[in-house]
Amino acid sequence: MAAIFLLSVDRMLAQRIDEAMGGRARVELVQSIEREALAGPCLIVIDRAAIPPERALSAAIATVVESANGRPVVLATDEMEAEPLLRAIRAGASDVVPRGGEAAEIVPVLARLLNDAVADRGSRGRLTLLLGADRDACAMAATDMAIAGGRSSTLLIDCTLPTSAAATYLDLNVDYGLASAISDMERLDASLLASTVARHGPSGLMLLTFDGGTGAEPAGLTPGDLAALIRLLRTICGDVMLNAGSLRHGGLLREVVAEADRVELLCGQSIREIEACRRLLDRIGAERERVEAMRLLVWDHLPGVLLDGRRMADALGVGSAMALPADRARIRNALNAGRPMAMEADGGAYIAAIRRPCRAGAGRGGGTDRLRRAMLKIVEKAS
Repeated sequence: MAAIFLLSVDRMLAQRIDEAMGGRARVELVQSIEREALAGPCLIVIDRAAIPPERALSAAIATVVESANGRPVVLATDEMEAEPLLRAIRAGASDVVPRGGEAAEIVPVLARLLNDAVADRGSRGRLTLLLGADRDACAMAATDMAIAGGRSSTLLIDCTLPTSAAATYLDLNVDYGLASAISDMERLDASLLASTVARHGPSGLMLLTFDGGTGAEPAGLTPGDLAALIRLLRTICGDVMLNAGSLRHGGLLREVVAEADRVELLCGQSIREIEACRRLLDRIGAERERVEAMRLLVWDHLPGVLLDGRRMADALGVGSAMALPADRARIRNALNAGRPMAMEADGGAYIAAIRRPCRAGAGRGGGTDRLRRAMLKIVEKAS
């Protein structure tokens, strides 16, 4: 649990902060900051009344900031005029709260800073990013991968528009989306998340969608909002599966690629789809090493198609490839029925492949032109 260290001797102030936070963090009354106590996510509150009158406020704040080693420092004071507030901020305080304020005045500030501290210092769940051009296929693969992972506290974020294909695949009604989660960030924790997001009963998988059940892209969301939410959700959930779907903001995707533990690139066996994936990778602009670390998932793999996983990986510059054979009729029936194939006792070769770690290697970057020439040569030899 995150901690709030209150530099004060006022037990009533500590109790008010504790009650206002509603158990989201433990509040400890301290006289000094010990480095060992700063190991986990925390913030420090300075009680203005505890600073001796003969000591300058800015000097006291600067001393605490120095010993805080990058943790947020908040000043609790009754002096809410512009000049003392400005002095506090210039001295290094992250924010200021009214010492005698109500919970509505204190909680938003402390909760925001605690969320930032948790995201920076807390333990993080595994983040998997799935990219691809075929949005329905990506949503289905992401859903099955999230279920097949078998971990508790797994969250699937589906950014498919206009509506969530994952919600259809899971047969879920969704009324809580990314916009709602971002508006709740100041108080979002495991308990609130579990009580608000849609949950697939048989698997326990939680689902958060881009549209939130509205059938439209939410207005007013910025890439910074989404990136901050993803960082926070990793501290709440053991596993986060993000299906990029309709997300096309290069900067946001580049940041997620850099933070993800694993990046999957789903692509069918066609030149057109390879070109679409290439354009997506170009828009992201990730470093070559990160692209090489990606895994190519060859959707609806057919051994008879000359454009195999190795050649596709060469063209895209990714480091490994894995075939996902698909029984089209079976997958379509599963989508229409709202019964994910990962829940079936025998999911066939498709689910077996999703559960199997990648073994197929691939060479380094090539290009679609070279790939096309290679395909022509093979066809000419065969004829």
